[in-house]
Amino acid sequence: MKTFLGSVVFLAACSSAPNTPATNLAAAGTASANYTPMPGKLALPDHVAFAQTDPRWAGHRLGRTGDTMETDGCLVTATAMVLGNLGIKTDPGELNKQLTAADGYTKQGWLIWSAIDKVTNGKATAKYYDEVSNDVIDGCMAAGYYPLARFILPSGRSHWAMIVRRSEYGFHMRDPLHPSEQPLIFPQSVDAFKAVRCVGKA
Repeated sequence: MKTFLGSVVFLAACSSAPNTPATNLAAAGTASANYTPMPGKLALPDHVAFAQTDPRWAGHRLGRTGDTMETDGCLVTATAMVLGNLGIKTDPGELNKQLTAADGYTKQGWLIWSAIDKVTNGKATAKYYDEVSNDVIDGCMAAGYYPLARFILPSGRSHWAMIVRRSEYGFHMRDPLHPSEQPLIFPQSVDAFKAVRCVGKA
């Protein structure tokens, strides 16, 4: 059965510094429901899922801003999910603390990708792209990198989610704002994505 990302997902906004060079990343978390992809499709391991609304870190401030993980922590939460799937132990709260200590946010609370290298000692890498396309996403997944995609919610706010699979139905994603037993299917084409970053082992 297909589940779609839809109008139920409308609360959070997150962003990253717009013109930051590629960097190294790492960190991760706890296990979620197992997900078995169909044979022959682009898919990555999907064993870790987090929610930005989790009370363990929902009230934590992003860096030194007044924004909280619950309202604006989708990118940090999605990154923690990626890192967990790569076998690097962390969670959104811990990753946020490490990034804050490393001055890993701009004054606006945007994630600075280069700070990830500081907090992970180069165990993982983030790739930055100026374009968004199926080729970019497919290339990342084929190389074992998890695409993080930014799109606009019905509310008009920016949001990030982690892609774990692409099939004939579309992009299967873990949404930090909308936890689910299995990944949700993004109901639009790649043209709806405003940015893509890919995170994998160094």
